[in-house]
Amino acid sequence: MKHRIARTGLALVTLLFLGVGTADAAGVSLIGAKDATAVSPYVGQHPLARPFKLKAGGAIDLSTFNISFAGTATHLGNYSAAGALDPSTSQLQGTMTAADGDTLDWIAQFQFGPLGEIDALLTFTGGTGRFTGASGSASGLVALDADFMFTLNLEGTIAY
Repeated sequence: MKHRIARTGLALVTLLFLGVGTADAAGVSLIGAKDATAVSPYVGQHPLARPFKLKAGGAIDLSTFNISFAGTATHLGNYSAAGALDPSTSQLQGTMTAADGDTLDWIAQFQFGPLGEIDALLTFTGGTGRFTGASGSASGLVALDADFMFTLNLEGTIAY
């Protein structure tokens, strides 16, 4: 009987040492111990790279170089977006806002092909809510008409 208690105690201490269990789960009180989340940056969920698809329609205001668009995207659902275009660099910076209020910040760069096609690269640079610290990118074609209305169809990955 003494050997069984000793083995059980040793197994419990080993599990606690390896981090498989917690003191609370084992019914042990650690007086003066700090919360593990306060001392280890690795406790909790690591950002995972996930597939990302975005579809949108919008417009460019040539008088202000502001852009607005809306659509649907994985991990955002229905969203609206706004940004400002720097015509000297063809770079656009803005924010997408999901229906729940979480935001996703991005920077977009464009490359113009010899036949008039426009390739977009959207790079995620953080946000709020579940998108705090978000990273990743999505790319695809932009269809632009004579009235500066456009559609986007992008695919890539996002980590948050």
